[in-house]
Amino acid sequence: MNDRDSLQNGLAEFNKFLENTIDSYLKYFPNESTRLSQLTTNFQNNSLDLRQRSTIPQGHVTASGIILSLDKQKALMLYHKILGIWVVPGGHFDLIDVTPDNTALRETSEETGYSSLVLDPWHVKHNIPLDIDTHPIPANSKKNEGEHVHFDFRYVIKYDQNEEVNIDLEESSAFKWIDLSKIDPRSSIHPAIAKFNLLTVK
Repeated sequence: MNDRDSLQNGLAEFNKFLENTIDSYLKYFPNESTRLSQLTTNFQNNSLDLRQRSTIPQGHVTASGIILSLDKQKALMLYHKILGIWVVPGGHFDLIDVTPDNTALRETSEETGYSSLVLDPWHVKHNIPLDIDTHPIPANSKKNEGEHVHFDFRYVIKYDQNEEVNIDLEESSAFKWIDLSKIDPRSSIHPAIAKFNLLTVK
C-alpha cells in the first residue's frame, strides 16, 4: 500500500468516525441538526478531506479544550494574537491525533503548558464532544489562507491543579480565568458553556 492509498484509507476511517460521532451527538442533542448541517454535507463529499488544514474555503476539523476552575465558575481563556479575541485553547486536527478528542488534549497541553490532562468523565461515558460548532475564520495573508470555517469539537478537560499555566507565546499573548457569566453571549464558545450543567448528570 502506498502513501496515497494509506491516506485515503485513513480518510474513510475518519469520515466513518465523523458519521458515528454526529449520529450519537444528535441523539443526545436532537435540536442541533441544522447547526451541524454544513459539517454533515462536507464530510459526505468524498472529494474533501476535513482533516487537512488546506481544505479551504469549505473548512476543516479543529478541536478545543475547555478548562474550568476548581469551583467551575471560570474558564481558562487565551488572547489569540491573530484573531484578537479571547478563546479557549485549541487548534487544528493532525493526522497523528486520529480523533478530535486527542487533538483537544494535544493542543490544550501545547497552548497552556499543562501536561497532565484528561477528558472529563462525561465524555468517557457518552463518547461525544460536549459541543460541535461551525464558525467563520477570516483570511490570513501571512499564512496565505483565505476565509474558511472551522468545525470545532469541544471537550471539557481536567487538569492537575499543582501545575502552572505556561502559555505558548507564539499563539497567545495572555491568559485569564474568565467568569462564565462574563463571557460574551456572541462568543462561539457560549453554546458549550450553556451545557455545563450536563457535566453533573450521571
